[in-house]
Amino acid sequence: MHVFALGPAGAPSPKGYEGRIVRGSVSGPPTVSFRIDAPTMDALFDASAKPVFPHTGRRVQDDLAEYLEYRAREHPHASGVEIVVALGTSGSGPSAEEEAGREVRAFFRAERELAELKLRVNQREGWGFLRRSMPLLLGTLLVAGVLYLFGPDFPVGPVGDLVTTLFYLLFITIVWVLLWDPIEKLLFDAYLIRAEMAALGKLAEAPVRFVPDSRAPDSAVPGKSSGGRPANPD
Repeated sequence: MHVFALGPAGAPSPKGYEGRIVRGSVSGPPTVSFRIDAPTMDALFDASAKPVFPHTGRRVQDDLAEYLEYRAREHPHASGVEIVVALGTSGSGPSAEEEAGREVRAFFRAERELAELKLRVNQREGWGFLRRSMPLLLGTLLVAGVLYLFGPDFPVGPVGDLVTTLFYLLFITIVWVLLWDPIEKLLFDAYLIRAEMAALGKLAEAPVRFVPDSRAPDSAVPGKSSGGRPANPD
């Protein structure tokens, strides 16, 4: 699997950590495992960020959250994901590990709720803009039809061709501007947001397993002993 490593940063940064990706093997479907190297359990969370609704607990580090989301989106057909945390120090016991796993899942559950809200707002704005632009769009098409049927005949030659081309580009531009934003919101943005929601949904249900150190095995298959303790999903 690919490994996301949290370690002391070479230069000062707001989080005090830097991430690096170490290439390895990727476990096959139906589940995909992501391993994280962390010096301590608390390194998974941003200590400086206060919980803001809908988040009610500690927030996962921004870089780590983004990494896990994109890794989950990289495997859209996987039935689920598993997060394996290789700690550089000994853990704080099964109860602390289970609590950390619940906090990670709660974070991604809240992120999915935000993505779902974004999709609803995006759809409403797209349809609303389309309804409001429809009269102007129909008026533009009506004017174009009237000019085509009853408009003056432009002289044949370079001047006539230029005028015809300018009118054609004008109407095409108006139609394009009126339709582009609804098409972008209803089709393209909606596809990306649904992909984000699917990935966050898998992370919200992902088991979080802690192993003793960064020399943990690359494969993290539930049911196989690898020195870690599984934190059962809620």
